[in-house]
Amino acid sequence: MLVLAKVIHYLCFSVGIGGGGAAMLAGIRAKAAPGEAVPLLRGIQKTLGRISFVAIVLLWLTGVYMVYAIKGGWGGLNAFFWLKIAAVLVLTGASLTAQYFTLTASKRNPATMGPIMAKIGMTASGSAVLALIFAVIAFS
Repeated sequence: MLVLAKVIHYLCFSVGIGGGGAAMLAGIRAKAAPGEAVPLLRGIQKTLGRISFVAIVLLWLTGVYMVYAIKGGWGGLNAFFWLKIAAVLVLTGASLTAQYFTLTASKRNPATMGPIMAKIGMTASGSAVLALIFAVIAFS
Protein backbone atom coordinates (compact mmCIF):
# COMPACT_ATOMS: atom_id res chain seq x y z
CA MET A 1 0.00 0.00 0.00
CA LEU A 2 2.86 2.37 0.80
CA VAL A 3 4.42 1.87 -2.64
CA LEU A 4 1.06 2.65 -4.27
CA ALA A 5 0.73 5.81 -2.17
CA LYS A 6 4.22 6.92 -3.22
CA VAL A 7 3.49 6.28 -6.90
CA ILE A 8 0.23 8.24 -6.71
CA HIS A 9 1.99 11.02 -4.79
CA TYR A 10 4.77 11.38 -7.37
CA LEU A 11 2.38 11.15 -10.32
CA CYS A 12 0.11 13.78 -8.79
CA PHE A 13 3.05 16.11 -8.25
CA SER A 14 3.99 15.66 -11.90
CA VAL A 15 0.42 16.30 -13.03
CA GLY A 16 0.11 19.34 -10.77
CA ILE A 17 3.33 21.07 -11.75
CA GLY A 18 2.99 20.09 -15.42
CA GLY A 19 -0.62 21.21 -15.55
CA GLY A 20 0.27 24.49 -13.89
CA GLY A 21 3.03 25.16 -16.39
CA ALA A 22 0.79 24.25 -19.31
CA ALA A 23 -2.00 26.48 -17.99
CA MET A 24 0.42 29.41 -17.74
CA LEU A 25 1.55 28.81 -21.33
CA ALA A 26 -2.08 28.70 -22.51
CA GLY A 27 -2.67 32.01 -20.72
CA ILE A 28 0.34 33.62 -22.36
CA ARG A 29 -0.82 32.37 -25.77
CA ALA A 30 -4.36 33.63 -25.13
CA LYS A 31 -3.09 37.21 -24.76
CA ALA A 32 -1.83 37.27 -28.35
CA ALA A 33 -4.35 34.86 -29.87
CA PRO A 34 -7.00 35.85 -32.41
CA GLY A 35 -10.43 36.40 -30.86
CA GLU A 36 -11.92 33.05 -31.84
CA ALA A 37 -9.02 31.13 -30.24
CA VAL A 38 -9.22 32.84 -26.84
CA PRO A 39 -12.24 30.87 -25.50
CA LEU A 40 -10.57 27.61 -26.50
CA LEU A 41 -7.31 28.53 -24.75
CA ARG A 42 -9.19 29.73 -21.65
CA GLY A 43 -11.13 26.46 -21.63
CA ILE A 44 -7.86 24.54 -21.73
CA GLN A 45 -6.59 26.63 -18.81
CA LYS A 46 -9.76 25.92 -16.83
CA THR A 47 -9.53 22.16 -17.45
CA LEU A 48 -5.83 22.05 -16.54
CA GLY A 49 -6.59 24.01 -13.37
CA ARG A 50 -9.25 21.53 -12.30
CA ILE A 51 -7.01 18.55 -13.01
CA SER A 52 -4.17 20.17 -11.06
CA PHE A 53 -6.53 20.89 -8.15
CA VAL A 54 -7.57 17.22 -7.98
CA ALA A 55 -3.87 16.33 -8.02
CA ILE A 56 -3.29 18.62 -5.01
CA VAL A 57 -6.12 16.95 -3.10
CA LEU A 58 -4.60 13.53 -3.83
CA LEU A 59 -1.17 14.85 -2.78
CA TRP A 60 -2.61 15.82 0.59
CA LEU A 61 -4.31 12.45 1.06
CA THR A 62 -1.27 10.38 0.08
CA GLY A 63 1.10 12.69 1.94
CA VAL A 64 -0.77 12.43 5.24
CA TYR A 65 -1.02 8.67 4.78
CA MET A 66 2.73 8.40 4.19
CA VAL A 67 3.56 10.51 7.27
CA TYR A 68 1.73 7.97 9.41
CA ALA A 69 2.86 4.90 7.46
CA ILE A 70 6.55 5.87 7.44
CA LYS A 71 7.05 8.11 10.47
CA GLY A 72 4.19 7.00 12.71
CA GLY A 73 2.85 10.56 12.94
CA TRP A 74 3.92 14.18 12.88
CA GLY A 75 6.52 14.01 15.66
CA GLY A 76 10.19 13.99 14.84
CA LEU A 77 9.91 15.55 11.39
CA ASN A 78 12.72 17.98 10.57
CA ALA A 79 12.57 21.70 9.79
CA PHE A 80 12.77 21.15 6.03
CA PHE A 81 9.66 18.98 6.21
CA TRP A 82 7.80 21.84 7.87
CA LEU A 83 9.13 24.30 5.27
CA LYS A 84 7.76 21.89 2.65
CA ILE A 85 4.39 21.92 4.40
CA ALA A 86 4.44 25.75 4.46
CA ALA A 87 5.10 25.78 0.70
CA VAL A 88 2.32 23.23 0.17
CA LEU A 89 -0.08 25.40 2.19
CA VAL A 90 0.74 28.38 -0.06
CA LEU A 91 0.25 26.16 -3.12
CA THR A 92 -3.08 24.89 -1.78
CA GLY A 93 -4.25 28.42 -0.99
CA ALA A 94 -3.31 29.63 -4.47
CA SER A 95 -5.07 26.67 -6.06
CA LEU A 96 -8.23 27.17 -3.99
CA THR A 97 -8.24 30.87 -4.86
CA ALA A 98 -7.83 30.11 -8.57
CA GLN A 99 -10.66 27.58 -8.44
CA TYR A 100 -12.92 30.08 -6.66
CA PHE A 101 -12.17 32.81 -9.21
CA THR A 102 -12.76 30.36 -12.06
CA LEU A 103 -16.11 29.24 -10.64
CA THR A 104 -17.22 32.86 -10.15
CA ALA A 105 -15.71 34.19 -13.40
CA SER A 106 -19.05 35.32 -14.80
CA LYS A 107 -19.25 37.91 -12.00
CA ARG A 108 -15.77 39.30 -12.66
CA ASN A 109 -14.15 41.65 -15.16
CA PRO A 110 -11.93 39.53 -17.44
CA ALA A 111 -9.56 42.46 -18.03
CA THR A 112 -8.71 42.72 -14.33
CA MET A 113 -8.73 38.98 -13.66
CA GLY A 114 -6.02 38.10 -16.20
CA PRO A 115 -3.15 39.71 -14.26
CA ILE A 116 -4.53 38.43 -10.94
CA MET A 117 -4.76 34.86 -12.22
CA ALA A 118 -1.24 35.15 -13.64
CA LYS A 119 0.07 36.13 -10.19
CA ILE A 120 -1.83 33.25 -8.60
CA GLY A 121 -0.31 30.87 -11.17
CA MET A 122 3.20 32.15 -10.51
CA THR A 123 2.64 31.83 -6.76
CA ALA A 124 1.39 28.26 -7.16
CA SER A 125 4.25 27.24 -9.44
CA GLY A 126 6.90 28.85 -7.25
CA SER A 127 5.54 27.24 -4.10
CA ALA A 128 5.36 23.84 -5.85
CA VAL A 129 9.03 24.08 -6.80
CA LEU A 130 9.93 25.12 -3.24
CA ALA A 131 7.89 22.22 -1.84
CA LEU A 132 9.83 19.83 -4.07
CA ILE A 133 13.20 21.27 -3.04
CA PHE A 134 12.32 21.15 0.66
CA ALA A 135 10.96 17.59 0.32
CA VAL A 136 14.17 16.38 -1.29
CA ILE A 137 16.22 17.95 1.51
CA ALA A 138 13.83 16.76 4.24
CA PHE A 139 13.92 13.14 3.13
CA SER A 140 17.61 12.90 2.13
